Amino acid sequence: NTSHQKHHSPSLSLSSTPHTRTHTHTMSQQIPIQFSELFQLTSLPGISPNTITFSTVSMQSDKFICIRDVINEAKVINIVEVETQKLTTNKVNAESAIMNPSTKVLALRAGNTLQIYNLEMKTKMKQYTMNEPILYWCWVNASTLAIVTKGSVYHWSMEGNEDPKKVFDKHTNFEGATIINYRVDKSEKWLLLIGLKRTDTGFMQGVMQLYSVEKGATQAIEGHAAAFMEYRLSPTYTTTLICIAANTQQGGKLFVMEVPGPKPADAPKMQRRVTQIPFPVNTDFPVAMQVSEKHGIIYLITKTGFLFLYEASTATLIYKNRISAETIFVTAPYGATNGLIGINKSGQVLSVSIDDSTIIPFLTESNAQLAIQIASYANLGGADDLYIRQFNQFVQQGDVQNAVKVAATSPQGILRTQETIQKLRRISIQPGQKNPLSVYFQTIIETGKLNTFESVELAQIVLQKPQGVNYIEKLMNEDKIEGSETLGDIIQPYNPDLALKIYLKGQAHDKIIDNLLRVGDFERVLAYCDKVNYDPDYLYLFRKLVQINRDAAVKFAARVYETKPGFIDPNTIVDIFVQGQMIKQATAFLLEILKEDKEEDAELQTRLLDINLMYSPVQVADSILGQNMFSHYNKQHVAQLCEKVGLYQRALENYSSLADRKRVIVNTQYLNAEWLVNFFGNNLSQEETLICLRELLQNNIRQNLNLVVEVAHKYSNELGPNELIRMFEDFHSFDGIFYYLSGVVDELQDADLVFKYIESAVKIGQLPEVERITRENDVYDSVKVKEFLKSSGLKNQTPLINVCDKHGFVEELVHYLYSNKLNQYIDSYIKTRNPLKTPNVIGALLDVDASEDYITGLLMSVGNMCPIEPLVAEVEKRNRLKLLRPWLEARVNEGTEEPAAHNAIAKIYIDTNNNPDQFLRENQYYDSRVVGKYCEKRDPHLSFIAYERGQCDEEIVHVTTANSMFKQLARYLVRRQNDNLWRLVLDEENEHRRQIIDQVVQTALPECQDADEVSSTVRAFMAADLPNELIELLEQIVLHGNSNFKTNKSLQNLLILTAIKADPDRVKGYLEKLDQYDGPDIAQIAIEKGLYEEAFYIYNKFDLHEDAIGVLIRNIGDIDRATDFADNIATPSVWSLLGNAQLNATPPLIAEAIESLMKANDSNTYRQVITAAEQGGYYTELIRYLLMARQQTQDSFIDTELIYSYAKCSEQDEGSNSLADLEDFISSPNTAQILAVGERCFDEGMYEASRILFSHINNYSRLASALIKLGRYREAVAAATKANSIKTWKEVMVACIEAKDFRYAQSCGLNIIIHADELDDLIFYYESRGYFDEVIALLEKGLGIEGAHKGIFTSLAILYAKYKSEKMMDHIQRYYRRCFIQKLLGACEQNELWAELCFLYRHSDEYDLAVRTMIDHPVEAWDHNTFTETIRQVVNMELHYRSIQFYLDEHPQHVIDLLQVLTPNLDHERVAREVEKTGDLPLIKEYLEVVQDNNLPAVNDALHKLYIEEEDYETLRNSIEQFRNFDQIVLAKKLEKHELLEFRRISAWMYRINKKYAESISLSKQDKLYQDAMDTAAESQDRDISEDLLRFFVENKLNACFAACLYNCYSFIRPDVALELAWRNNIQDMVMPFMIQVLREYTNKVDKLGEKQEAAAANANHNAFQPDEMQSEYSDPSVYYSAAGYPSEHMGPPPMGGGYYDQGGQGSGFINF
Repeated sequence: NTSHQKHHSPSLSLSSTPHTRTHTHTMSQQIPIQFSELFQLTSLPGISPNTITFSTVSMQSDKFICIRDVINEAKVINIVEVETQKLTTNKVNAESAIMNPSTKVLALRAGNTLQIYNLEMKTKMKQYTMNEPILYWCWVNASTLAIVTKGSVYHWSMEGNEDPKKVFDKHTNFEGATIINYRVDKSEKWLLLIGLKRTDTGFMQGVMQLYSVEKGATQAIEGHAAAFMEYRLSPTYTTTLICIAANTQQGGKLFVMEVPGPKPADAPKMQRRVTQIPFPVNTDFPVAMQVSEKHGIIYLITKTGFLFLYEASTATLIYKNRISAETIFVTAPYGATNGLIGINKSGQVLSVSIDDSTIIPFLTESNAQLAIQIASYANLGGADDLYIRQFNQFVQQGDVQNAVKVAATSPQGILRTQETIQKLRRISIQPGQKNPLSVYFQTIIETGKLNTFESVELAQIVLQKPQGVNYIEKLMNEDKIEGSETLGDIIQPYNPDLALKIYLKGQAHDKIIDNLLRVGDFERVLAYCDKVNYDPDYLYLFRKLVQINRDAAVKFAARVYETKPGFIDPNTIVDIFVQGQMIKQATAFLLEILKEDKEEDAELQTRLLDINLMYSPVQVADSILGQNMFSHYNKQHVAQLCEKVGLYQRALENYSSLADRKRVIVNTQYLNAEWLVNFFGNNLSQEETLICLRELLQNNIRQNLNLVVEVAHKYSNELGPNELIRMFEDFHSFDGIFYYLSGVVDELQDADLVFKYIESAVKIGQLPEVERITRENDVYDSVKVKEFLKSSGLKNQTPLINVCDKHGFVEELVHYLYSNKLNQYIDSYIKTRNPLKTPNVIGALLDVDASEDYITGLLMSVGNMCPIEPLVAEVEKRNRLKLLRPWLEARVNEGTEEPAAHNAIAKIYIDTNNNPDQFLRENQYYDSRVVGKYCEKRDPHLSFIAYERGQCDEEIVHVTTANSMFKQLARYLVRRQNDNLWRLVLDEENEHRRQIIDQVVQTALPECQDADEVSSTVRAFMAADLPNELIELLEQIVLHGNSNFKTNKSLQNLLILTAIKADPDRVKGYLEKLDQYDGPDIAQIAIEKGLYEEAFYIYNKFDLHEDAIGVLIRNIGDIDRATDFADNIATPSVWSLLGNAQLNATPPLIAEAIESLMKANDSNTYRQVITAAEQGGYYTELIRYLLMARQQTQDSFIDTELIYSYAKCSEQDEGSNSLADLEDFISSPNTAQILAVGERCFDEGMYEASRILFSHINNYSRLASALIKLGRYREAVAAATKANSIKTWKEVMVACIEAKDFRYAQSCGLNIIIHADELDDLIFYYESRGYFDEVIALLEKGLGIEGAHKGIFTSLAILYAKYKSEKMMDHIQRYYRRCFIQKLLGACEQNELWAELCFLYRHSDEYDLAVRTMIDHPVEAWDHNTFTETIRQVVNMELHYRSIQFYLDEHPQHVIDLLQVLTPNLDHERVAREVEKTGDLPLIKEYLEVVQDNNLPAVNDALHKLYIEEEDYETLRNSIEQFRNFDQIVLAKKLEKHELLEFRRISAWMYRINKKYAESISLSKQDKLYQDAMDTAAESQDRDISEDLLRFFVENKLNACFAACLYNCYSFIRPDVALELAWRNNIQDMVMPFMIQVLREYTNKVDKLGEKQEAAAANANHNAFQPDEMQSEYSDPSVYYSAAGYPSEHMGPPPMGGGYYDQGGQGSGFINF
């Protein structure tokens, strides 16, 4: 609605629509709601607009929103937290999801299965599967789900293991309804189910079912939205209301009533309320209702987005507005604002609530009583004046009861003041009447609680009576009075315990603490202070506590310091403890507050250690430092103190300079060795550590060597082994080197350092360690160590043997030992140390030409411990293999299976020709490849034996082909049966392939008796793709070979298949000769290879007739031959195959196919037959076939097609009896889809057949369609009447219109126009064909029919506007209430019916547009009375100003009348400015004078302009004096040049009142208005201005004015100036009165100064020094400073008239000013 004003929220526009005159508001007024968009769902990541629907979005509370979606075919649940807009996505295969209203518990539904999940704990809580479909579900509270099925309503608690319990059965009214809501009252005794269903007329009807749990009774109600509300009828009684909203056929209604049930006898009752709901359109209806129990207000949301606010107890409409252009489909209470939260279809999450600051002012103007009621109910401000006025009125009338009631219930206690009590006290008490104050207090006590001053007033009254204190205590226990310090003081003399309670309640903290201090309970003091968050003088409390309990004082101070930062100074606390010699308490306090080791506590940490090092045993400080509690204290200071008291360890920990540490560290006898070792690593750098270690060695190497070695060992990596070795070498300490490296040598990776270790071990005689390190260490330089050991001349050669054995110097070792005649070490080495090195030793001995006997003896002594293979290699390398024969034979005799031994024996036997053939065949342990390779050059035959024994395929191929041994190779291949070997020899790249194939075919296979070998050979030939050779091979085997192979099925199959592949001409011969092959499989392969005749031969040979005819049909494609074959075979299966083939032939042989299928009695392919027959038009044959098929198969499709065939036969041959047969058939039992075939006949133009079919099934709507096609309109209307379908009526009507039979068309139209949705299409159809009079006649007749709706009246009015405008005004005046005015507005505007348009605007509350229309079209639409009546109610303020200009231009004689109407709503300044621009100010002078009381600048300026133009200076002066809100300086400047004196005088006066005294005086002097000038100078109180004016009078010889000016400006003129001017100008007489007065005043001042001087001297004699009394051994130094006369920061400035001490050294009193 473009005329509505906009109320803007941060993100959304709110269209504000006034609905009644009392609710109209201007732009400056505020509306009574707060409306905002919280956020937009579609702006969140992953939320699609398509998911914002009623079925996919759920919101059970103001905490969470659930949105179901499908992403990449996966179902997800998006959960949005409303407060933070945090989005969580969960992949859940569910159809519905709802979040618990208060916790992160998610309920899911998939089909009939329900599950409840705890999202925080990620666990499934409960699961249940319902027995019937679930139509609706929701949470009714934080622990219970409501489930609505087709027949019942269940409640399911998520606590415990209970299954859902049925609560009640659904009412029959819900049949066909969609459940949209379910409400439960607070007590869960009343349950309400809500649904929607569409009526036959298209109206959206609301259905409800109210159920009483206590009575088990149910009631059906018509309604769309409802809610329960807890409503406070009185301060002591709250009832439950049920609120129901509906839009029925009779209009919108709101029902509010109490739910039935027992209630107290004295409980107030509320009348049942029913009120109209002014829906903007008739089709609108409520979709949601929420309540504000705080305000007692109902929120009602409609489908079109309108918001209605109703007060609950009176059902009064407060406010109506459209808040959303889209439907708000889900709402929930919004606890943060006592309003509601909702979501509309565009995804906006909206918040609506009552604006507490504006609702009362909003209602005050229209309904003061309601404003008072809501203000009292919700305790809101804004109605203060109403309450005060009402209270004063009752007081004046003496109506005490009502006055008290108004005061007691006033919102926010505006009347519960001291002033009210005084007014009630002043009321005179009539005989028999209660004291007003008593009534006042009693009323408040009964309904609420007394406030502070009311409690004091009541106490002062009742304590004067006996038992008064008991009454106060009773009220206190009932929480009826407010505690305060004043009330406690009043009660204290009567009851101290009660007073303490009152102090507690009134938070009189100091009083409470004083009481607790009085009894010595300091613990409760601290607890109380913490509880009430009150901070007293904690230092004072601490001093008191120190005197009573020192340990408690420590806890108190520590707790205050920690919980109340800044309230006590820890240094002050420590000072108090130390001054009292409480070192232990000081330590405890500091330890407690310094637990967190903060940098800002460095000074306190230092002080703690300082105190304990100076005044406590050293163990205390040592313990504190040992716990590493602090790190920010002054370490240098503490270290010095520790060194002084002998805590060298703590001193080292805290010293940071190397010099200090070197001085302390030499005291190793006092230091823990383990700690000192750790100290080096944790506190010193590498350089510092080395310096300190040298210091220790330098100071006492014997004493400190072990410590230095331990440090060097532990921090070897950090300090560097080389540096440490160098340090020890500087002190010539091989012991140090050895013991240092002994700890780290196993970790060293530096060969030089390991050598140092070996060297130092040799030097100090640690040979066992030398032996160990050479054996175990892998880092040392083997060459360097070997040479060192050889040169050291050790008696024991074990270290050298270790080095040489480990690092491969065996040959060099043997040479060294053999040359030095140390053979015993050689024997020992290979026998006991490392027999595995025997081959190396034997090789070395052979190299030095040792004797064979010595070598053989060594070998035999070692025996089997010597490895064979390396020994053979070493000896064979030196061509001395025969030397080993005895040793090898000994090993063989021992049973060794090691191939190396047997290889060596074989080689020896081959070379010596010792029966090698037998050895090679019989020995199982030699390596065939090694021995075969050895024999290749010596004897290929022996090589073949060795290779064959080991199946060395490649080697055999090589040796046989190289030596032309193809026969041996062929036999080996057949026996071997290895596919890889066959591929190798049959490879086409093999030059010997032909020779090998020949030997296989001619020699190897004829000799073969093993079928597997034959099969393997054949498979190899096939794999090698040698079909011709394979055929040759197979013929040899199958046709001419072994009898066992002739009948072998596999070989026959293989032969035939190979022939199919390689030589198809041979196939037929093989098929005739062989009979053991697999016929069906071979036939299938033959078909695949295109050998169709061979396949047919096989199938026929094996009596597979169906397959045989299949080859004829599918592969050979000879239908005639297939027909002959079928005649010969004559089996149903063959006929069936033939029939299907004929059916699928190209072109299809339909008649023949049907004949064949009937011979086969086959109805299986009836659908295909039907399709083909219908395409070819063979309906006669098809009928025969379908009659046969119908006997075999019960299928509605057959019956349906049979009916269709009858119809088509009738169409092909009109003289046939097919339609009669059709009627007979449908009259008999059948399963045909008659409707479908009727539609088919209709679509194909067989209208008579379709008529018969539609008539048979009573489908009157389609019957009407058929009759229309047959041109039988009367019968068509009769059929439409029976069908009673809007679609049918439209169809018949269109046909009648096309036939121009308007009588029958009107009959149809009357049944159509009652459906509002169809009306526009009907009118368009008539209009598009030019039948204007006919459609108007139709609608005119429709006005009187039952069910006539607004659309009919509206559409008729639009037609009048278009075609018969003369009837328009009369129609809308009679029926505007039954029209959709919004539609008529456009029609009137389009057809320029301005008077009618204005009328409609006014009656649709569109006053703005009505006014615009009258302004824009005054000739046709304007009427003065109508205009002034309408302009009062417009919302757009701009129209007021446009209307004024309109009247000034068109109707100036009525402009004052208009302004009188508009005055309350006008911006008078704007009116004045705009009219001034047009020059029409005189026309509105009367209006301007009326509104001048508002004292507005523009109005004042306009009137001033008029007065100046009229030269009315008196009225101008009066106006200026009364209304000064304008730019006075501008007006003054404008008037100072005016030709009239009085206007210039006004200008001077205006300068004067604006303190422009110089300009005012100048203007007065110009006009010789000297009295005005003197008055101005006196008012200015400016000496210069006054004296300048005085000089002006003297200069102009105005002596009288000179004297008068001295009088008027007496206070501002200096006497010397006045006297000088008079003396110079010889007018001393004129100045003499002035001088006499001045002299008198100065004499009085001198006298007063003398008196003050005497008083000051007397006071100075009393300023003697008196020292203050010292207290507790401590006093403030400023006391002495101030006593001695020095200024102190505690002293204020010296008094005026006193003096500062003269510090110049005179010392003789004070210097007075």
